[in-house]
Amino acid sequence: MLIPKYCAVLLTIPVLLSSTVAEILGEVDGEFAFLTIPVLLLFTGFLSSSCRSAASQSKENMVLLSCGHLANAAERAGFRVEEAKAEIPRAVRSRLGFRTLAYKDPRLAYLREQYQLGKRIESAQDEWTAQLSLKQWVSQSISNGEPRVSANTAAEILRYAAQGETFYCTHYAITYVESALALGWQARMVGVDRRHGPEGLESTHHGVAEVWSNQFSKWVVIDPQNNLHFEKDGIPLSAWEIRTEWLNNQGANVDHVVGVPPHTVKKNPAIIWWKRRDEDETATYFWLYIEDDAVTRTWNNHFRYIFPQDQRNRDLIWYQNDPSGRGRLHEGYCNNRFIPTWSLEDAYWTVGIVEVRLAGVSAGKLRLSLDSYCPNQTWFEAAFDDRGWERIEGQTIVTWKLKAGANRLRLRTVSLGEVKGPEAMLFLQLKQHS
Repeated sequence: MLIPKYCAVLLTIPVLLSSTVAEILGEVDGEFAFLTIPVLLLFTGFLSSSCRSAASQSKENMVLLSCGHLANAAERAGFRVEEAKAEIPRAVRSRLGFRTLAYKDPRLAYLREQYQLGKRIESAQDEWTAQLSLKQWVSQSISNGEPRVSANTAAEILRYAAQGETFYCTHYAITYVESALALGWQARMVGVDRRHGPEGLESTHHGVAEVWSNQFSKWVVIDPQNNLHFEKDGIPLSAWEIRTEWLNNQGANVDHVVGVPPHTVKKNPAIIWWKRRDEDETATYFWLYIEDDAVTRTWNNHFRYIFPQDQRNRDLIWYQNDPSGRGRLHEGYCNNRFIPTWSLEDAYWTVGIVEVRLAGVSAGKLRLSLDSYCPNQTWFEAAFDDRGWERIEGQTIVTWKLKAGANRLRLRTVSLGEVKGPEAMLFLQLKQHS
């Protein structure tokens, strides 16, 4: 117990330091500011990483199932293995916390019913088209412009928008995130910006959303202000992937897609306020953070920003333009909101992917233990030998009865809103031992 206590004491140091950053920066020149912030970020990141390493991890004694483990288990169950496959999407757990909103939360229930969200997506042929249909509905429900009223929830924004009020990009993103959560999808707020000039010169700070796509087993950017998403080779991109494409070749291989299939349009630029001719609008994704709390700012002011770091931004400082046109330090520094991390997995965890482990072997049978990070999960489902999906009794353990010949098992999560997670597939071609 000494390590957690030690870490708790040390973690108060960056909080105390950050509380006086604004005062310090007001009394010293700009050059000192460039030294202060990176040191503070590195110190905070080091301590939080050290404390997390002291925490225990579950299921360390059971290894995730691989093709080799599967074949070995089938041999132990009394068969000769001719072919084995384990097609299981890779599951990622973040070391950092994230607070989502429960599907049954009264605020989401109100949003779902008041705006008949189910009807907004009922004509969609698949999940991805449904998520794009929601994007287009949000885009068409809100008018862009400087806000004259204060609104920080989807219900407030939509109510004022119906009265003719206008809103910024962040309000569109809030509305999409909460509406997606109300439909059972996981979604989150993302802040992005271009690699601006000194002290925020020509900053283009922008608010978008990311939604978890079970269809593509990944997070993808949704820009509801512009009814926009980005693709490469037909696959939608996350904020970090857009950033990577910009850094690799200025976004030359990225399609900027507006609308919903089958009526999508490729348009560049597609961001309505983008005026630069010297760079592609994918440059907007150089800086990015992910809010660690899906609860909007009216309900909870304790949110922070998961702040991915790499060699491209490690020595830079993120500024924002303020109303006077001058640059100011990003509020993530001054309000101690940034949680810097060098592990991309802290920012890009997975949702609803079945983690399969071998729990036991007996004659002709394998027992599999199932787990998943899946908010609002109701149960696991299994399909044996391409028969229909069936609910797994016992919730987390499935018994797979093997036979000579082809054996196929598909697994997935099911969560409220009838949301189906990505599929895992196991296959064994077996012969009885002679």
